[in-house]
Amino acid sequence: MLRQLIVLAGALVLAALGAGGSIAAPRAEQIHIALDDSFPSGFWSDQCGFPVTISNVGDLHVTLVRNSDGLVVRELDRTGGMKVTFSSANGSFSFPSAPSRWDYGDGAELGSSVVVSFAGLQGHVAGKIASDAGLFRIVGVVEGFDEFGIPEVEFTDVVLKDVGQRSSLEDVRSAICGTLGP
Repeated sequence: MLRQLIVLAGALVLAALGAGGSIAAPRAEQIHIALDDSFPSGFWSDQCGFPVTISNVGDLHVTLVRNSDGLVVRELDRTGGMKVTFSSANGSFSFPSAPSRWDYGDGAELGSSVVVSFAGLQGHVAGKIASDAGLFRIVGVVEGFDEFGIPEVEFTDVVLKDVGQRSSLEDVRSAICGTLGP
């Protein structure tokens, strides 16, 4: 009987602790999105002097972590087999999409800042240029939320960290435009 009372008392203490809002663990939400998205790239079309299209095809696995107020404080994007394809009327090339981590500080709200980190291999033009690799961290601003509640971000020019192997814009431009050009 004493053992049952101790177990009951322990259960009541745990239930009481779980009821306190300040002790609650962050809530994580999983969102799976099948992407098949293509769009004309104004930037790369301007760089190359001809129309360039970028496509993202694959499964995006997004984990949103919310604070006790329901605001997104962290986002992890995993890209299970997703490919990024650059194409033009003359050809195309693809490479795997890199995962990313998004830190929204105290919570994502319109106008709040976010620090986005990309780690690992990023981009590759076979036979033309080596993949970028390492850690790239950039600042963005929350501009809205999509239908899944995922913050929509506009990147700024503020780069917080860039370590590893990076090719110059001139080398990347030459590789992309040379591969996609006539």
